[in-house]
Amino acid sequence: MIKFFRNIRKNLIDKGKTSKYLKYAIGEIFLVVIGILIALQVSNWNQRRIERDKMFSYYKKLNVEVEEQILVVKNQIEGENDLEEKQKKTLQILASKNHDSIPALLENIGALATAWTHNLSYETFNEFLQQGLLTKVEKKKLKQLLLELKAELNFFERGDVYIDNQYNMLIEPFFAEHINYSNAALPMYREHFVVGGPQTDFNFLFESMKFWNVATLKLETTQSNLRSLNRLLNLLEKLKKQLHEETY
Repeated sequence: MIKFFRNIRKNLIDKGKTSKYLKYAIGEIFLVVIGILIALQVSNWNQRRIERDKMFSYYKKLNVEVEEQILVVKNQIEGENDLEEKQKKTLQILASKNHDSIPALLENIGALATAWTHNLSYETFNEFLQQGLLTKVEKKKLKQLLLELKAELNFFERGDVYIDNQYNMLIEPFFAEHINYSNAALPMYREHFVVGGPQTDFNFLFESMKFWNVATLKLETTQSNLRSLNRLLNLLEKLKKQLHEETY
C-alpha cells in the first residue's frame, strides 16, 4: 500500500503536475491524520472498556465483602448488647449496696474486664483504595458511601486503640489488685480457669469510688461502640443496595 502511494506521488512529480501533487499530498496527510484519530479512538474505547470491566469486577467483590461484613457487625452488636446489659446490672448492684446480690454481681462483673476490639477486615475495599479506583466511581451516591466507609474504618482503628489502652491501663490493673478474676470472669472464659485463690473484698468494691468510675467508664465505651457499630451497619446496608444496583 505504501509503495502504491509512493508511485502515485512519483508520477505526478514526473509529469510536472505540482498543483495536483500538493492536493494529493494534503489528502494523504488528511488520511493519515484520520487514521491516527481512529486508532486513538479505538484505543481509548478499549481502555474505557477495560476500566469498566475492572470496576464491575471490583463492585461484585465489594458486594460479597459487604454482605459478609454485615453479618460480622451484627454479631458484634449482639455481643456488645450483652456486655452493656451485664455492665448496667453491675452498676445497679453496686448502687444498691445489696450484699445479697453478690452472686449476681459475680455473674456480671466479668463484662467490665472484657475488651473486644473490632479488627474489621476489608481486604477488597483496601485494595480498591490502594489502586486509586475510588476516583473512577461514576455514581455520586456510591462514591459518597465508599468515602464514608473509608472514614468509618479509620474511626474504628482509633477506637480499637482506645479500647486496648483503657483495658491495659485502667481495667486490668484494677482487677489484678482487687478482684479474683478466676471467680468473676464471664462463664465462657471462667470454665477454663483454675478456681481458687484469695476472695474478693466486696465490702471494698461497694464503697470504692475508683471501681464505680471504672465500671461507668467501661459502660460508656461499650455504649459508644454500639452507636458506632449501628452506624456502620446502616452504612453497609446502604452500600450493599448501591453495589447491587451496579452489578445486577
